[in-house]
Amino acid sequence: MPLVEVIHPEGSFDRATREDLLSELSAICLRWEGIESTDSSQSIAWVYLDERPAGSIAAGGKPLSQNIYLVNVRVMAGFMDYERIEGMAAELTHAILEADGTGGTGDARVFVILEEVPSGTWAVDGKVWPSVFAAETLGLERGRVKRMDDAIRSRPRLDVPADVATTSLSG
Repeated sequence: MPLVEVIHPEGSFDRATREDLLSELSAICLRWEGIESTDSSQSIAWVYLDERPAGSIAAGGKPLSQNIYLVNVRVMAGFMDYERIEGMAAELTHAILEADGTGGTGDARVFVILEEVPSGTWAVDGKVWPSVFAAETLGLERGRVKRMDDAIRSRPRLDVPADVATTSLSG
């Protein structure tokens, strides 16, 4: 269930390329998360191509000499390991540079930041989807779901209930 945001300078992609990229990026992320690409899983694999005015983006404090891209990917905790992260980052970078169609200057062009959202802090339409619930709903292999559950339980979130009656923010 990836949530992908690609921030890029205006004019980086033509209309047909944008349409292809929207589909390709969601498929890449689902595959690296180990989720089968179906109509159901694609419906919750969201991609935003966020075009910004070229003059509002700089590299090293200077106007752009090439298109650069910031790719933020959010996934639920438990779906990724380092091998999957590396593979996803490499394939996303390749897809974006392929769609860009320019050779660049040899300087860095694509930053990919993958953020794992802690289990129980991702909600869909107002309902919280813990990682294990999402994995079961998506039909992931039972052994993988069990390993995911064990790992998440071994590192629980820190929940500190507030006693509303006695707690004061002013001290």
